[in-house]
Amino acid sequence: MSALPALELPPVPLRLVPAPPSAPPFDDEPDAPALRLVRSATPPPPVVFDDDAWLAAERTATAELPASHVFARTLVQGVLEVLAGVRSVKQLRRDTTPELYTALTTSLEGRTRPAGRRPDLKAVRSLHVQERPEGVVEACATVQRDGRVVALALRLEGFEGRWRCTELVGV
Repeated sequence: MSALPALELPPVPLRLVPAPPSAPPFDDEPDAPALRLVRSATPPPPVVFDDDAWLAAERTATAELPASHVFARTLVQGVLEVLAGVRSVKQLRRDTTPELYTALTTSLEGRTRPAGRRPDLKAVRSLHVQERPEGVVEACATVQRDGRVVALALRLEGFEGRWRCTELVGV
């Protein structure tokens, strides 16, 4: 095999170019835009559960609900992200009962929120789901959390055509 001949390129002349200014203008400079901080007139209203609507919710049979395995895996991943501090606990409100959401919020209040890494999809190592026809699912999962393997157990119940977590153990 023969070596390829080296290409002869003409030399490229170098030239110095001034760097663009990297600092923002000072407040007293004429080109600086004026910033105005305005406070909101009214604070946002607190989020309140409608407990009466929850208590009046109709149970749904398992056959009429979406895939429980997919919902359980997504919920366990969301719980891990809340515990890692990369997701707000408010995002679990839609998928939990008011009592469970209140218990989760209360248990997380005293903890310092770590600036951990987002758990990847491999954090949920295994998930076992047992369905019952009356719209109840019991699931258990082994998850990787803080370098350890721990177990989670959850109970899902079908209300108004969707799953809601009513019990969560192992958090």
